Amino acid sequence: MLPELIRMSCTALGAYSSATKTGDLIQLRALDFGGGPFANNTVLTVHRSGDVNAYVTVGFPSFVGVITGVSEKGVGVSEKVWMTYDTPSIQPGSYDGIPDVLALRDVLAKTGGKEEAEGYLEDLNRTWSIWIGIGDYDTQRFDLVGYKQDSVTVYDDETIGKETGQEYIEDVCYVDKHPQPSHANDLPEIIKSKHGEIDFEAVQDIVLGHDTGDLHWAAYDFGKKEMVLAIGRTNEEGEYGVDGEWNACRRPAIKFKLDDLWNGV
Repeated sequence: MLPELIRMSCTALGAYSSATKTGDLIQLRALDFGGGPFANNTVLTVHRSGDVNAYVTVGFPSFVGVITGVSEKGVGVSEKVWMTYDTPSIQPGSYDGIPDVLALRDVLAKTGGKEEAEGYLEDLNRTWSIWIGIGDYDTQRFDLVGYKQDSVTVYDDETIGKETGQEYIEDVCYVDKHPQPSHANDLPEIIKSKHGEIDFEAVQDIVLGHDTGDLHWAAYDFGKKEMVLAIGRTNEEGEYGVDGEWNACRRPAIKFKLDDLWNGV
């Protein structure tokens, strides 16, 4: 339940077709978590079992849920708390149900595409409102799911703007780190400057320009079956250095071959 208690603000993005350098899907999950000991205790975990899909997660010791991950079935997840500028800022919810982080875990472990994942989410006893980004290897497409206690609504690049207040960008579905509808326009401007050339390098420019991803950020390339991951660092006071110099968005990223992780190579 930890992420639901902290109310993490994050950035989620899926770019594909005309927006990326290869035409394949690139998915971003940037985690804005705040200070504390978590960055220095980040764990990359590969889950392998004959009963479920193999999947990779970025989390913490003893944390059994999922906040960042991608499965061998080609389903990737991003997450962001759904806050609004209205009162109250947190949308209605309760702790009586399936915690968000366990719902995300089951999406990776038990589903085989975004349509199946979205259908699974509809059937749950849901708790608190979040945005769930779901990337799909087979279709090379990305949806943002408006996941509320009372409803599940699927958005794509053409429909997401009515909730976020952000401008339409062809073949890019995104939500920034701010409460919605967003009062900022820096993220769409950065995305437009990279449109048609989005790859891992461009994603790193996007997170840096939007100043998103203090604890970690990850991106999945569904064509190359690769993942890049950058992790923040905190000092003894739990701070990311001077003026956030150790935020993950300002640190080097490591590239992984997903087949190697899923197969235990």
